[in-house]
Amino acid sequence: MNLLQLENVHKSFGDFTAVSDISFGIEKGSVYGLLGPNGAGKTTTLRMIMDIIAPDIGSITFSDNRQVRDFLDQIGYLPEERGLYRKMKVRDVILFIAELKGLYKQQALSEIERWLEKMQLSEWGNKRIDELSKGMAQKIQFITTVIHKPELIILDEPFSGLDPINMTLLCLGSPIRHSVYCSHTFRFSRRYLCSCVSMC
Repeated sequence: MNLLQLENVHKSFGDFTAVSDISFGIEKGSVYGLLGPNGAGKTTTLRMIMDIIAPDIGSITFSDNRQVRDFLDQIGYLPEERGLYRKMKVRDVILFIAELKGLYKQQALSEIERWLEKMQLSEWGNKRIDELSKGMAQKIQFITTVIHKPELIILDEPFSGLDPINMTLLCLGSPIRHSVYCSHTFRFSRRYLCSCVSMC
């Protein structure tokens, strides 16, 4: 049984076909990458998986044939559009999201420190989000995606705003024992594609 299964999924917006009859399955414990140019339907596919938009045709199911609403707590989703509360401090915003994901405060605090250290951001924990660089904020967003140890991690443009050093750090720090679905275009330079390949 696959952790995620798409069968003959199709999505159109008016006369424009964004996704045409796509089918694939992702096994638990695997790493899966989706590459393509702008407009290829990568983000639309991820949004359908997350039930943000509905497919016109086809089915999307999770482990044991569950629907996304029954599996949401087991998904870590890093969307293309970032959404951190800019006036909150780093530790506070991570704690807030961790508790929304079901972690108890003491458990979350321990995980926060572990991840801040892993992402080389410990000294920035008491800074406000709007004091961080784009790359630092991206790493915080990544922490909020994985802190509750989800079964399925969905990353849309995970390397946006990161320099080569931090792209490597993100790849090496990723909990790749879980299933990862990462979307990234190859319209950028070769180092972006190589980074996606190294993660996937």
